Amino acid sequence: MADKILLCISATQAVVAHARGRGIVRCEIFESDEAGLAAFEAFLDSARSALVYIAADTVEEDYRFETLPHATGSDRAGMLGRKLKQYYRNTPYFAATFRGRVGEKRRDDRYLLAALTNPGLIEPWLTTVTRRGLPVAGIYLVSMLTAALMRKVGNELPRMLVVAPHGTGLRLTFYKEGEFCVSRLSRSSAGNDAARAFASEISSTRQYLSSLRIDSLDDPLAVLVLDHDDSLAPVVEHLAAEGTNLQCARIDRKTLLRQLQLAPEHLSLALETVYLKLMAENAPSANLAPAHITAEHRQFQRRQSIYTASAALGLAGMVWTGYNLWHTHDLGEQTDQAAKVTAAAQTQYRDITREFPQAPTTSENLINAVEIYKKVSKTVRSPHPFMQIVSRAIEPSPEVFVQEINWTYGTEEVNTDASTRTAQPAATPAVTGTLKQSGYIAGEIRPFQGDYRAAIDAINVVANRLARDPAVAEVRVVKHPLNVNPGLALSGNTRDAAEHSGIADFKIVVTLKPDA
Repeated sequence: MADKILLCISATQAVVAHARGRGIVRCEIFESDEAGLAAFEAFLDSARSALVYIAADTVEEDYRFETLPHATGSDRAGMLGRKLKQYYRNTPYFAATFRGRVGEKRRDDRYLLAALTNPGLIEPWLTTVTRRGLPVAGIYLVSMLTAALMRKVGNELPRMLVVAPHGTGLRLTFYKEGEFCVSRLSRSSAGNDAARAFASEISSTRQYLSSLRIDSLDDPLAVLVLDHDDSLAPVVEHLAAEGTNLQCARIDRKTLLRQLQLAPEHLSLALETVYLKLMAENAPSANLAPAHITAEHRQFQRRQSIYTASAALGLAGMVWTGYNLWHTHDLGEQTDQAAKVTAAAQTQYRDITREFPQAPTTSENLINAVEIYKKVSKTVRSPHPFMQIVSRAIEPSPEVFVQEINWTYGTEEVNTDASTRTAQPAATPAVTGTLKQSGYIAGEIRPFQGDYRAAIDAINVVANRLARDPAVAEVRVVKHPLNVNPGLALSGNTRDAAEHSGIADFKIVVTLKPDA
């Protein structure tokens, strides 16, 4: 985090602090004369790359509350710019703070307009800063820092008047429902009768609030007095006893030191160091500085963003490089381990193969034999699937007696003529055409009592079972116990019928699908 130079400028002096991080490391007071400015310029030599934050503590300040139509983006910026120029033509130091929207009707936007109406108050100090080449981050009003102080000490009340004795007078700031309403700096000195001076300024402030219709004199008011050196306890007691509708409390030195974590010597220097500490931690949102004043600060921010992004990319690159190196090392170890395992396996293989008997032929012949076997195995079939299909179809029919099963695998269907049947060689890869399995079942119906209709029905039942099998392509009954073809002529004699009256034989041809 960059160092900060913090200024609280009043009409007679400037309280200047050098902050590092969120804490103040050095603090001094410079008078508003040539000697003070020269001493301040020498002070800046110790912080050549610091950011500068300026708070103005002066009577020449102005606050206005405006309700404007709701707008966003460039429309809002243009409208606010015109309104600010309308009110503050003679100063470049002004700002508008959004304070929410009206809760009824058009829900317009509420703004607080603030300005430093005496630019000459800060010009000598600002010139010294810019001559040293230090970027100005912001210019603020001291009154804008009081809200942060109340949050720090835990004294946020519904109606609250904060009284702070500064080097140039009393600063009185009024808050209502936690919102800033108005602030004024009285140049009257407490003198010998501090209680009377405090009471007079509080009374004048209450009348001013009543004239602005911000507050009523009849309503009770909480008054908080900032006492950085524990010298105002009698004053607070007098105000509480004599004041009307006043609830007075004192924020003592111990509370300020504890809550703000200020060094005792810095707080003893001036109460303004409280505002400098608050500004070091978190600057207000109402920045009065025009764009040309903060141009170098914006350039500084862009430069810091580039540095941060570069550092992040460099760190990411280092992490990625480290991961890759670790991953490469891990892969190298895995490779070495795999090489060791491979070498051990090869050694073990050689030791085992030395004990093998002498091979009957060369390894090349064995490989060729295996390849030939794979090719032949793709073209041959076993009759087992065919036998299983036949068994599943005949098993439910005990009256069917199988006498012969013939099976073949080739491009032609099985030959059912017993007189011309010859052995067919097994199919080889040289055979062309679609190879298929086919066969026939020859048998008879037992016992047979001469009921041909029942025998034919039993044979048809078996044929239907075969046809329903998913692996079967075609089923044909080529022989029945009785030829029922009406187109054939009758022939024969009673002697042949008497010899075959106890036999009901059949023959069924089955063809399987090519992929069965």
